[in-house]
Amino acid sequence: MPAIAQSACGKAILLGEHAVVHSQPAIAIPLSSKRITVRVEAQIVSPTGKIWVNSPVLGLNQDLGSLPEYHPLFQAVRLTLAELGVIQGPSCTLHISSTLPISSGLGSSASLAVATIRALSEFLGHPLDLDTVNRIAFECETYVHGKPSGIDNTVVTYEKPIFFQKDRGAEIIQPGKQFTFVLADSGVSKSTHQTVAGLARDLTDDFETIQPKLEQIGLLVIQGKQALLQGNTDSLADAINRNQALLSDLNLSCPELDLLIREAMRAGALAAKLTGGGRGGHMLALVEDDKIEPVLEALQKVLGSNPFFTIVKPGAEA
Repeated sequence: MPAIAQSACGKAILLGEHAVVHSQPAIAIPLSSKRITVRVEAQIVSPTGKIWVNSPVLGLNQDLGSLPEYHPLFQAVRLTLAELGVIQGPSCTLHISSTLPISSGLGSSASLAVATIRALSEFLGHPLDLDTVNRIAFECETYVHGKPSGIDNTVVTYEKPIFFQKDRGAEIIQPGKQFTFVLADSGVSKSTHQTVAGLARDLTDDFETIQPKLEQIGLLVIQGKQALLQGNTDSLADAINRNQALLSDLNLSCPELDLLIREAMRAGALAAKLTGGGRGGHMLALVEDDKIEPVLEALQKVLGSNPFFTIVKPGAEA
């Protein structure tokens, strides 16, 4: 039986992080240039139902059953087998590689789940449709994150930008043109749980100051959605820059992120902001194609930030 390989992209929040926790909308985009790949290889001589995991990037070289129950890989396999009605799993090895930074707020757990679901279901001769993959990946995310929003698994499964609002679900956005983004790591690791909890305390303590800023972010997300749909680069850049100003006002940036943003703008980016939990993590910049290399070069000199770029394709071509 030939080996089967499938990959899945990462994700980044384009607009609306933190505000989305407080019932405002958000937009997330796929990181198509950074992926996790899962290759399923049959092991004829292994005991029946023995699934081995080999992944230097994840630090795994062990039997699947020895992984904790909350691990996205364990759940992706278990739930895929259950979906297909397979009682006895196949004897195989899951080889996992990644160009996507792991545990960095870029959707690696969802990417791992989606790639595994796709590869294993195809290996078993019953590739699952996207809606089913998305549903299973969401279940995997509940084991990892407790109460996930559904943003990560949806962006990763469909590899499209999505507009999301709590209690209203996700809406796929078909961009009116191609957009290019550069991302760079601040080198600062910060718990999203801590930054979310901190903003929640601030909101309770000073509602009259914080709530209007969250509502302004929500309006910028609406502007960003229309800009994506219409292919309006200037309007999208305006929304990104104003979103960053509000996030900074909410004490969600940090000196390292501010430095990356300044250098990206100095090198020709149209807009730049933090993405994700803030006070660390990654910066995201909107760039025109002729500025990709200058921005990458400028950021490479800052903090060893390991920058990369990704393209969000227009709806007709994605």
